[in-house]
Amino acid sequence: MGQALGWLSDFARRLAARAREYLRKLAATRHSIGARLLIGILLFSTFVTFVLAGIQLYTDYQRDVAAIRSRLDLIGKSYLDSLAESLWTLDETQLRLQLMGILQQADIRAAEVRDTGISIKPLVVQVGETPEPPVVTRDYPLTHTVQGQDRVIGTLRVEATLANAYRRLTDTAARVFATQATEIFLVALFIIFFFNYLVTRHLSAIAAQVGSYRIYDSPLELCLKRRRPRHDDEMQRVTTAFNSLSHNLHAAFRDLAEREARIRCLVDANIIGVFTWQLVGRTPEDQDVAFRGVNDAFLRIVGYDREDLVNGSVTQRTLTAPEWQDRTQRAMAEMRLTGAFQPYEEEYIRKDGSRVPVLIGAAQFGETGEQGVAFVLDLTERKRGEQALQQAQAELAHAARIATMGQLTASIAHEVKQPIAAAVTNAEAALRWLARRPPDLEEVRKALTRIVQDGNRASDVIGRIRDLVRKAPSPKERFEINGAIREVIEITRGEAVKNGVSVRMELGAGLQLIEGDRVQLQQVILNLMMNALEAMAGMAEGQRELQVTTTAEPEGVRVAVRDSGPGLTPVAEERLFEAFHTTKSSGLGIGLSICSSIIEAHGGRLWAEANEPQGAVFQFTLPVEQHSAS
Repeated sequence: MGQALGWLSDFARRLAARAREYLRKLAATRHSIGARLLIGILLFSTFVTFVLAGIQLYTDYQRDVAAIRSRLDLIGKSYLDSLAESLWTLDETQLRLQLMGILQQADIRAAEVRDTGISIKPLVVQVGETPEPPVVTRDYPLTHTVQGQDRVIGTLRVEATLANAYRRLTDTAARVFATQATEIFLVALFIIFFFNYLVTRHLSAIAAQVGSYRIYDSPLELCLKRRRPRHDDEMQRVTTAFNSLSHNLHAAFRDLAEREARIRCLVDANIIGVFTWQLVGRTPEDQDVAFRGVNDAFLRIVGYDREDLVNGSVTQRTLTAPEWQDRTQRAMAEMRLTGAFQPYEEEYIRKDGSRVPVLIGAAQFGETGEQGVAFVLDLTERKRGEQALQQAQAELAHAARIATMGQLTASIAHEVKQPIAAAVTNAEAALRWLARRPPDLEEVRKALTRIVQDGNRASDVIGRIRDLVRKAPSPKERFEINGAIREVIEITRGEAVKNGVSVRMELGAGLQLIEGDRVQLQQVILNLMMNALEAMAGMAEGQRELQVTTTAEPEGVRVAVRDSGPGLTPVAEERLFEAFHTTKSSGLGIGLSICSSIIEAHGGRLWAEANEPQGAVFQFTLPVEQHSAS
């Protein structure tokens, strides 16, 4: 027995010490979950206690009041007849005795019998003391039978007090609140104890570990200081989820660090110019880009020192050539809408005043769009290469024109010989008319007029040939395509007659002027017509027809060269426009390739297909408004 008491005493001391420790921790963390939980439990339990106690007290009060009323009803049934008899006989002693008997009832404090007769001094018998409010009062009529009729001869007033009922209610409330408060406090402490044991201490440990964690460290592994439950509870699921999040976060950070390292390598490698920027200016109209960081490649492009750029003395608007300012503003508007703008070409003005062509693209950081990064590529070497390529293409095209004109030597000689022979004939006739006596001056004038016409015709033929074979590039101009086609047909007329080919023109009326290099486009038409004439020259039989047509298109004009030759084989059609591919034994295979390049440089398209009922048709389109030409 003594050992049991000692064990209980020791357990109570340890429990009290543990409770004091938790209370101290709870007091130190007044804003913790445990404190809020304790307050919530106490408030809710107090509210429930008040409600339940109120219901119980109200029920007890109603029961006590009902008991008093029941006793009053019993008095009315038991004492009225005897009291009426004693009042009729005016037996005051008997009345007092009976009223004393009524006072013996619980909670009855006063009783009174009053005579209602017409005497000068009515009889009044009163026992007890009128109680302090609250009271329950009941009046009963006292009746007596006189001559066969019931008459009211007096009244009985009984007064009962509620003091005892209130005292019992007060005692009950004190007992209930004392026991419930003790029970609530103990239960709350019990709940807080287990909540702290199961949840709060682990949350504090997790907060401490997470607070000391650094993203640069290895992934954080949370481990609760408890025995792992058989089935995962909420705390274990939180721990598992956090460990998974930690691993994912560390992997994402590692991936981000690797990407940043790769980007840093790209920036530091100085392959292309890179700079970070900051928007300055309040409105879109006066907004400008200030440089925040630049690499060496960008410094080489613009020729400025790093300090000139990062201190704000030089901005994007300062570097951009005046004619490119509008394009830069459009790019900035695009970036405000989409977060980036597509790379475009512009020119920077270097520190020494020279210009450098660049390709620039940029993207903004985040949603505010106040900062971002831009990439700049120096196009100087590319532009030089393009110019060299254009020059080489021009040389090649000139060589092709010379080769084509070489094939037309006989036809050209015939075209030139005809007006010269006619001029000689007219000159001899003029001499004869002058030798006459008198000279026929009118005939001489007519002969000289014909000589001038023949000379002009020969000059036109030579001029057209000179335009086609000259090496200098022709300026871009707006011209009528039908007129250019007629000049080419005049040059090839002799070759067509020699090969027995009938040439027809169906040129559309009212075509819009096109813009481009007249000589280059005439070279295309000449090459297509010569190919058609050569294709039909080898035909043993059949009709030989060459038709050149022009038609209006929604956005330009279409030119078609049709022949009735042998047509195109499927193999030849696939490689038709490849350089150095030819089906002629003496061809170089560059004619159609040059033609395709010229048409594409003018913004058009060249293609070939079968002609009906036989032969081939080569067509190309040219836009009315041209952006660039070779």
